[in-house]
Amino acid sequence: MYADHNDEDAELVGSSRLGWSGKVALNDTWSGIAKTEWQVSAENSDNKFDSRHIWVGFDGTQYGKIIFGQTDTAFYDVLEPTDIFNEWGDAGNFYDGRQEGQVIYSNSFGGFKGKLSYQTNDDEAVKVTDVGGNSFTTEFPDIKRNWAYAAAVGYDFDFGLGFNGGYAYSDLESTTNSNTGEKSEWALGAHYAINGFYFAGMYTEGDLKNDSTGYKGEGRGYELAASYNVDAWTFLAGYNFKEGKDNTAGSSYEDMLDETLLGVQYNFTSKLKAYTEYKIQGIDGLDDEFTVALQYNF
Repeated sequence: MYADHNDEDAELVGSSRLGWSGKVALNDTWSGIAKTEWQVSAENSDNKFDSRHIWVGFDGTQYGKIIFGQTDTAFYDVLEPTDIFNEWGDAGNFYDGRQEGQVIYSNSFGGFKGKLSYQTNDDEAVKVTDVGGNSFTTEFPDIKRNWAYAAAVGYDFDFGLGFNGGYAYSDLESTTNSNTGEKSEWALGAHYAINGFYFAGMYTEGDLKNDSTGYKGEGRGYELAASYNVDAWTFLAGYNFKEGKDNTAGSSYEDMLDETLLGVQYNFTSKLKAYTEYKIQGIDGLDDEFTVALQYNF
């Protein structure tokens, strides 16, 4: 159930995720791997059927893993430690979400880990998150990616502390005119877990350029997340913020997002849980929101 704090109405929304994953040994070292997952919304949510992860690949144990298809880019590895909420969070960045047509390689050695992703040409219009200008502009339409890449590295200590860094770049082109441009973003993050407590933070900066018109948007943001787990209970808190500006004369950074998040989760079993989350808006004119939900994982 979703509701606005300043709205007397509430909405009951249902959704489910369908998918499967598999792994088959090819020899003593290599295995074939695959995964599919779709988000299926209920009738009152327009019967949407959206693909989330669709990929196939090979796992070579110490030689790493390579996959082909649609999933998160390598850049998400830096954002994942702060993405701990069920409904919200993961908003203080300019990441464009899961992408199709990717080749992704990942490997780890000791505490070190790394991932590289490359996205091929996508002639369809794709979402490109704004990094500046109007606070309520979240994406530009009618844009395609000619190609894109992302990289992430990290190190996890054996006492619960970890660090991550990443970079993403997209070569862009308009689908309605001859304009070309590019988008880039970098991020640094850290996380720490001890005795049921978990803390994570991430800082990012991004640029969006139209090389044909001279437009440039600049953005920066950060995310904080914390949780405490005791028995079947998990208590969560977080904060997401981002701001942006364009390169017009006299422009300055303006808030694009300012959210405080609170949540409580109870696990009845390993498959069934209930949770409630509350989003407190820090930007004038936006209503606070809360949700109460029950989730069952098959």
